[in-house]
Amino acid sequence: MNDAVVSPPPPGTEGGPRVLLEVFGCQMNKLDGELVAGALRKGGYDFTDADEQADVVLMVTCSIRDQAEHRVHSHLGELAKLKASRPDMVLGVLGCMASREGGDLLKRWPALDFVAGTRDFPSVSRLVDEVRADRTRIVAVDGDPRVSETRDLAVRPHKARAFITVARGCDKPCTYCVVPRTRGEEVSRSKRDILEEARALVDDGVREITLLGQTVNAWGRHEGSSLGELLYALQDLSGLDRVRFTTSHPEEMDEPLIDAMADCPKAGMFLHLPPQSGSSRMLRRMARGYTAERYREIVQQLRARIPGVELAGDIIVGFPGETDEDFELTAQLMRDVRFSQAFLFRYSPRPGTPAWGRLEDDVPDALKRERLATLMALQSSIQEARHTAMHGTRHQVLVEGRSRRDERRLFGRNLASDRIVFEGDPSLVDELVELEIVDSTPLTLVGRQLAAAASGSASRAASATSTSSAD
Repeated sequence: MNDAVVSPPPPGTEGGPRVLLEVFGCQMNKLDGELVAGALRKGGYDFTDADEQADVVLMVTCSIRDQAEHRVHSHLGELAKLKASRPDMVLGVLGCMASREGGDLLKRWPALDFVAGTRDFPSVSRLVDEVRADRTRIVAVDGDPRVSETRDLAVRPHKARAFITVARGCDKPCTYCVVPRTRGEEVSRSKRDILEEARALVDDGVREITLLGQTVNAWGRHEGSSLGELLYALQDLSGLDRVRFTTSHPEEMDEPLIDAMADCPKAGMFLHLPPQSGSSRMLRRMARGYTAERYREIVQQLRARIPGVELAGDIIVGFPGETDEDFELTAQLMRDVRFSQAFLFRYSPRPGTPAWGRLEDDVPDALKRERLATLMALQSSIQEARHTAMHGTRHQVLVEGRSRRDERRLFGRNLASDRIVFEGDPSLVDELVELEIVDSTPLTLVGRQLAAAASGSASRAASATSTSSAD
């Protein structure tokens, strides 16, 4: 995983069996990894970041795209060789791949000891204990839809930032997506539980919270609530500087949520709202539940109510039946909306999706690649122009850590989720600082530190000129 949820014990110290926990995929998976780590820590396990030191290797997996699953299978091949020389080592696959493939994974990989689905995380410590005691092989993919979100506050990779799950599962029928099968039906947590968790995290030093859900803005809809209620409540939480939420579905963007974003400075300057296509014909084939015209209306509403709000989007090219005209409509949507970030993907058929076996994958791969390259070049030009226009603007940034490409630099994000790098002292990590944009590339903004910002919510005015860049 990119960030260690728990640090390995110091060399030479005695402790429990050591676990290597690896996380693939989305932010929800990262939070699930934290929940697993907390349960294992409570069960007496320690952690390591090296295969050769691990008594237990667990992988929290993703099934959204072929590539993610290929990475897991490739790693399982390496671990199987390691286990041949260390037969007592326990191997487990958790999460979406486990839910989708179940016992087939055990058949394919004799070295694998157990699989646990997306709603079986609370049982992982017990499952590992059983495997170590009885050397039995286990399939656990039928957990309670209402997963326990009890967490160990000490088990998170960042002091000042944290995820909170507000809903699990998805009821949307999108034809390209496997999530309803791997994550199950949509279940919202209670407002009280979410706010209690948020209060505990803030008391433990968290300054920025990201609310997570497969369709996060559908939170509470079955109970007659809107995600906007949570934003108002979190806006009033003292000690909390920022609130983010992801991923939103255009069909669930209601006026109460837009009003709350407009009224809550901690939360209102950035929204991940995937259109998937700019063609209404393609959106019908994808079963997205809205038209391209409706998507444009939502964008207009957001920008009218929240001047300076920035949008990120996901787009699929080469979906079955996509014509040149459909593709051009998508490109035009990108030109008109001018996303601050755009995550672009070639369509690939996924077993378990409604499209599998029903919609012919009839767009040649070479054409998919060509269309993807065209959109990537378009997005790069949009970001380059936008970043250049930001030179000289000032932004309040929550510092996240050292830049991976240049350890002399730090990086952080403003309210609009721009990633900005700058030269600064490492002691600024987890602090708010004031930066002026002095340089940029299509992918990166470069800042110069002006002064450390005062604690508290960043001002909407400081971020109104800001837009967000793809890393």
